[in-house]
Amino acid sequence: MKVAILGLGVVGRGVYDIISSNFKDIEVKYILEKDESKIDDLKHLVVHSYEQIINDREVDVIIELIGGKKAAYDFISKALKHKKHVVTANKALLSEKFEELTELAKDKDVQLLYEASVAGAVILLDPLKKIREINQINKIEGILNGSTNYILSQIFLGNKSLADAIAEAYHLGFLEQGSDDDMNGLDSLRKINILSMICYKSFLKEENILRIPLSSLTEEFIKYVKEKGYIIKYISKSKIVENILSIKVEPVIIHQKSSFANIKFEENIVNVYGKYHLKQSFIGQGAGRYPTASAVVYDLLTIKNKSKYSLSFDKTYHVNNDEEKYRFLVQNKNKIYKSEFMTYSEVIKEKDLICFSRIEEELYEKL
Repeated sequence: MKVAILGLGVVGRGVYDIISSNFKDIEVKYILEKDESKIDDLKHLVVHSYEQIINDREVDVIIELIGGKKAAYDFISKALKHKKHVVTANKALLSEKFEELTELAKDKDVQLLYEASVAGAVILLDPLKKIREINQINKIEGILNGSTNYILSQIFLGNKSLADAIAEAYHLGFLEQGSDDDMNGLDSLRKINILSMICYKSFLKEENILRIPLSSLTEEFIKYVKEKGYIIKYISKSKIVENILSIKVEPVIIHQKSSFANIKFEENIVNVYGKYHLKQSFIGQGAGRYPTASAVVYDLLTIKNKSKYSLSFDKTYHVNNDEEKYRFLVQNKNKIYKSEFMTYSEVIKEKDLICFSRIEEELYEKL
């Protein structure tokens, strides 16, 4: 099997290393990369024309790792139209164009695989494609962003300030310079959207997801939670009750003995609940060159071994993120206080609101 890698960044180099070190029957024939500083010893594989790649009948799989939306969309859609399999880690593009690209791949009878788009090294999407056929999945919840989980771990375990934890995350490469997608929740939003589409067999829109940015929390608010002996986790959750779908990304105040409290630093967790089982958990490293690259190579092996799923997306749901009332810890310009039971719409309308976080149910009377 011959493949082309588009983008030789952190993950792209990891994919090349894993393939070249472990597989004699997978050949990287081309690399598309315009940054000369990343090419080093691979100049003999680098081309600057995408047309050369997609018009080469020997190329079986296009591995898209350039990121962004516009160019990646053009590359992926053109590859599918040329009946080439595609592997991508591009959660931003998939979340927005999932229906279009899924239908295009189906029409051309090729595979579009994206294991690395959610939870890094955690092999999650492939099992879920099978689980959904034998089990009626009705809830997903998890910590889907390793960068923000690293920051919160440094705050509540390492006793750092929010500003210092963010600065360290930038220094270590957990946060990307020039992008707010992690702290404002867009990264987590895209991941819970992809997970929900797969598990619930439905094409969903990003604009229907309630997103509370982690960046909205203040140092004063975080200090208050720490002094009470609790912690904050950035949690993504979707669930279906009687054909009504709620889907949210938000900071949640939890007990130190909560199962989510054990997910530390760049780890991710996804809990899946269904009709025939109470809970299945997937846990692992959510970021990094080789963890993410290993998920990309997993998809290559799926194609190589001719494993294929015919997925249907024929369900529709009414979206309502105000389906229940909760208690929140709220900060306005005068004080920090615990609210009465409220919907999200109601708490957002609180006077002089600065920030808020949902309180885990068992902490209602303790915080």
